[in-house]
Amino acid sequence: MKVYLAVPMITNRALSRAKEMARAITDSGNELTSPWVLGQIEGAASPVDVFHRDRIGSETCDLLVADVTEPSVGVGMEIMAAYKEGRRIILVTKRGNMTSRMLQHMDGKDTLEYEDESEVYDGLRRLLEAAGKR
Repeated sequence: MKVYLAVPMITNRALSRAKEMARAITDSGNELTSPWVLGQIEGAASPVDVFHRDRIGSETCDLLVADVTEPSVGVGMEIMAAYKEGRRIILVTKRGNMTSRMLQHMDGKDTLEYEDESEVYDGLRRLLEAAGKR
């Protein structure tokens, strides 16, 4: 499957968690379609280019994995773009963190709640492998 990884890039960035999520995506036999989330924050790309790249990526993936542990407007926009196109969505969040009620009540999503970040890789990999069988 083509999997788009949506993570906070400016505020609340958690690069080590993003790398573990990306590893779970690829180790489960999927293609990571948003590898730029693992590198330097873009300085050369225009905001219009970033918007179009992220919107199209969210709309055309088979499945979107979103880190919603901390609030991010951009991640919320990517989730909505994928949702409106009928894409499968997996939300990843720390158990006990408050997430948007829109996300809590969104139909058709899977949610991975973790207690410790060491649980993210295995939990996400299991969900991805199960999604690939549907």
